[in-house]
Amino acid sequence: MGIAINERLSRTPFEQNLRAAAVLEFTEEVFESDTYKPLEVLTPKENKLFIVNRKDGTLTVLSVDVTNNVTKETWFTDEIISMKEYFEHYKFDDNTPPQRLEITFKGGHLLEINPNLSTKGKEEAVINQVNEDFESLIGALKYTKILK
Repeated sequence: MGIAINERLSRTPFEQNLRAAAVLEFTEEVFESDTYKPLEVLTPKENKLFIVNRKDGTLTVLSVDVTNNVTKETWFTDEIISMKEYFEHYKFDDNTPPQRLEITFKGGHLLEINPNLSTKGKEEAVINQVNEDFESLIGALKYTKILK
């Protein structure tokens, strides 16, 4: 089993601030419930947590920058026009995880999710778990868009 997102967001004070903001906005349930599918994208300047709420049909982007400014943006998944998954080094004999996702919403807003920004230099277990969480997030988005 990989390293859970709850643990991955406990390694540095900057990451802990993102985790604390998520708990304040959503409670611990955001990391424990199947209703939520979270994915972190951590960079030196800004940490983001993408959260799909399968029940409400929303995608929330929670961001914390290095000065501890927090931004919370929520999109309704029924406003999604298209989702484009990008694959690198595609393996035709094995499941290849996508490297990034572009989501286009009504009105032309484009949102990019690129978890590879936060996996550079990380151990293999973290990379594998982030890839798995990314695929779960994409699956949750498709669920809220297609099956609801």
